[in-house]
Amino acid sequence: MLSVIAVVTAACWPATSVGQTASLPPPAASSLDRIAQAPSGYGTPLTPPPPTWDPFAPQATQLPPQQPVMVPQQPFASSAMGGQPGYPGYSTVAPNIVPTQGTAGPPQQYLFPPNPQPNSSMQQTMRLFQGVRGSWAYLAGNGKGTSVAVNELDTTATFAIPFFHNSQANLNHAPLLVTPGFGLQLWDGPQTTATMLADLPPNTYDAFLDTAWNPQFTPLFGAELGVRVGVFTNWDVFNIDSWRIMGRGIGTLNLTPTMQGKLGVVYLDRNLVKILPAGGITWTPDDDSRYDIFFPSPRASHRIINLNKHSIWWYLAGEYGGGAWTFRRSTGQISPFDYNDIRVTLGTEWVPVTATGLAGNFEVGYVFYRQLFFVDGPPQYQNLDDTFMFRLGLAY
Repeated sequence: MLSVIAVVTAACWPATSVGQTASLPPPAASSLDRIAQAPSGYGTPLTPPPPTWDPFAPQATQLPPQQPVMVPQQPFASSAMGGQPGYPGYSTVAPNIVPTQGTAGPPQQYLFPPNPQPNSSMQQTMRLFQGVRGSWAYLAGNGKGTSVAVNELDTTATFAIPFFHNSQANLNHAPLLVTPGFGLQLWDGPQTTATMLADLPPNTYDAFLDTAWNPQFTPLFGAELGVRVGVFTNWDVFNIDSWRIMGRGIGTLNLTPTMQGKLGVVYLDRNLVKILPAGGITWTPDDDSRYDIFFPSPRASHRIINLNKHSIWWYLAGEYGGGAWTFRRSTGQISPFDYNDIRVTLGTEWVPVTATGLAGNFEVGYVFYRQLFFVDGPPQYQNLDDTFMFRLGLAY
């Protein structure tokens, strides 16, 4: 039976591929994982017996020399919340599964050194401080009627902490990522009149802490896990509704060397939309392309050129934007509110080809399906005008 499965598996999976989507551990213990690693061009082939192998001799004396397992050193995502971890309070963008700089990235390192000695240590090093990031986005508007303008600013810093580092359930040695962050939103509009009572504070704030863990349980199965806890208010109001807990739980399955399936949920903890399903496929056909056919944050990226110490990419992306805050209305009433929109953006980003360096992105986009939702109306719903968006981000 196992031989039939192995033949079918070898026939279905491609023999060669340029890009790798996941770091592969040493040969696995279960029968399923050994079948997945059979000689098919995917995974780590089972080591054949030595030429002088004697089936009747003690097997312990005939084990072949241990071969090193080469695993590309992958940069850790800023958080499980994605590339824009600040505003809108929770980003649905998925973390990368491959280095965006492709083969121009840091040299490979041995996770499992050849012929280890009793006192040998792991070659891979982990930096506690992973980097800082800041971004500014502007949604155009004149503040009159329902033409609402928004300035969004946020800054974060990410730290990596060993977490089940040598566990068999963490084959890629994924650390626990801790990301404190702060965000500011400046609102212009909507215009409040006797017939239109919708109003917003001049500013709102985010103060939050992310924790994220993206382990690889087996050569086939992994996960993207994250929790965010924070306060979202305009500081004139501070109550139980100002606290929000967000998170994501997504399971991953390596379908081929260049394709990964994902399925799970994203918990937004907004007043109108609490939870969203998440699922799709990430496909990296080569070192210069990446396609996240993924709801709720699809994205297509392609490398334009390698320039000095950076790779230049362009991308087309979509996202579910917005957030939730508490504030005191012009009538004196305390009310939680949501701002929701859908964004389609076209942008470019530059990524260092070394382990550290300055990175950034600039994008323009169209924002539609903009809506305010007031828990304590009136009005409960207020539709806003469509608009254009500009966003600039820097990271180091």
